[in-house]
Amino acid sequence: MRNVLLIVLLSVFGFAAKSSYNTYNCVFSTHATEKGTFTDSVVRFTLVTYDVKGKFIRKGSEGEYKGNIIKGDQGSSFVEVSKVGNITTTTMTRVALPEEEEKAVYSRNILSKGKLLASQYYGTCRLVDKVLTKKVSFPISKSRRLKIIKKLKVEKEIKKLPPQDVKYVMDALEGIFPSRQEMEQDMSIEGMILVGRIMDDAMKAK
Repeated sequence: MRNVLLIVLLSVFGFAAKSSYNTYNCVFSTHATEKGTFTDSVVRFTLVTYDVKGKFIRKGSEGEYKGNIIKGDQGSSFVEVSKVGNITTTTMTRVALPEEEEKAVYSRNILSKGKLLASQYYGTCRLVDKVLTKKVSFPISKSRRLKIIKKLKVEKEIKKLPPQDVKYVMDALEGIFPSRQEMEQDMSIEGMILVGRIMDDAMKAK
């Protein structure tokens, strides 16, 4: 069902904004602290890199964080410095092609109440095909948006959806539709259906 919905949503129109970034999915299954090495938890996040600007955004379950990219001959490091001076880094070997996994390490050095809390996570990062990360957008007039909200009973339907889905629905009403990766990773089937209906209705009016 989910795959069918994705195919329908992606085939409604055949254009997308040009992408000036790369996206990496990272998974870390082993971590180490001063107490030893453990495999009892998994850390996952996405790195969105803007190579021209030398900047990146890390997106995970704890939120979004920004930092600077340091490039080397064999790979890259992604450095975050918090407002209080704590440093977090992610280093990975060079990723050449989509679907290729490269070794990576995610390190956190945190100072709290005079104590050093350090941990290091070991895993892999994978370059995501840009086709999967492109959003699609087109203008939706205010009058058309109000008609869609009324016709699809959006205000009633979003009360049944998880918060993450609601964000994507509100963006869709503004004419900004999620990428395939966002739909696969973040959205429920119900949320995808509502976004698809908004897209379909908006396109019919064009």
